Amino acid sequence: MGSRLGIRAGTGPHTVGVTDVMTAGPDKHGVFMRLFYPTEPCDIRQRRRDWPPWIPSQQYFDGYLSFINVPRWAYFAARCIIGTHKVPAILDGPVLKQKPPQKFPVIVFSHGLGGQRTTYSVVCLEMASRGYLVASIEHRDGSASATHVIKQEDDGKTPVVEWVPMLPKPEGDEYPLRNKQVHQRADEFGHMLDLLTAIDQGSNIHNLCQTSMDLSQFENKLDLDRVAAMGHSFGGATALVSLYRDTRLRCAVILDGWMLPIDKEMYPLISQPILFINTEAFHWPGNIVRINRIMAMEGVDRKMITIKGTVHQSAADFTFLFGKFFGTRVQVRGVLDPVVAIDISNEASLAFLVKHLDIPGSDYNTDVLDGEGEHLIKGT
Repeated sequence: MGSRLGIRAGTGPHTVGVTDVMTAGPDKHGVFMRLFYPTEPCDIRQRRRDWPPWIPSQQYFDGYLSFINVPRWAYFAARCIIGTHKVPAILDGPVLKQKPPQKFPVIVFSHGLGGQRTTYSVVCLEMASRGYLVASIEHRDGSASATHVIKQEDDGKTPVVEWVPMLPKPEGDEYPLRNKQVHQRADEFGHMLDLLTAIDQGSNIHNLCQTSMDLSQFENKLDLDRVAAMGHSFGGATALVSLYRDTRLRCAVILDGWMLPIDKEMYPLISQPILFINTEAFHWPGNIVRINRIMAMEGVDRKMITIKGTVHQSAADFTFLFGKFFGTRVQVRGVLDPVVAIDISNEASLAFLVKHLDIPGSDYNTDVLDGEGEHLIKGT
């Protein structure tokens, strides 16, 4: 069965809303994130006019293509393939009102090298459709395909957009740069958690994105006692460093984690439960050795599974935007159907999160966490 191309909507019981938030503090870049959350029920297919574009602007499109070394002459064809997709969610939709009132458990998500806040929309939409608020950060460490800061002119009124380009890959040893970046990323994670706390407390947030969303709707709606980290590749490393630094994070799901940026001294000091979901094509012995050092801690729930027939980008939206012929050739799609692959990954993630965030009334197949299934390997 072939997969239909495009960003897939969440399959859970909730319709999903999205909104962007950018703040000016606590450092010069502040926090930039997209929130995915349950919104009021509707037929999402009938609300296409309210879907935001998957690529927010031309700068992000150019950044993506530069990152994967697409020649300029091929930009038009690439835009036809990936530049017109939209995210099946209600832009600035109202926050779901529930009776009796319930709080949303929180997932903070970190993108990989060359990604940005919308790159993992399929995963974030699924989690939000299951009742989570997902805060997908856009990092300003030079690892995003593109990002920007909104400042103000001296008159205090006129907004000025300052673009932050992606840093080139260093020659020779990558560790010094990537280690510096992963610590900035973890700082940004902490700032984002602070911002989510302020939003939940009903603080007046000056959102530089100037959306129509009233953030006060989130007051007392976030369950900040149930917060998990999630990330892909470099974002997986970010989630692990953040676990070490921030006890507000109760557990983490690591999608194809890239371990090089992490200080080795941190490995035995990370105390929270962790699920590693690996693709078949990405890992090499050195990376697995590092993962196994974290897996080795006794008395803490650590799981690792591998999804057969997958590639590194099977966790990202790109795998849904290219057909089988072209997608396998540019290595964004594995031999396993992308829908099957993401369903397995999401099922494992949800089962792990329900267990370690102590979410009542949820029932997911935990056998997948032990690598039981046609397309799974326990470990690697």
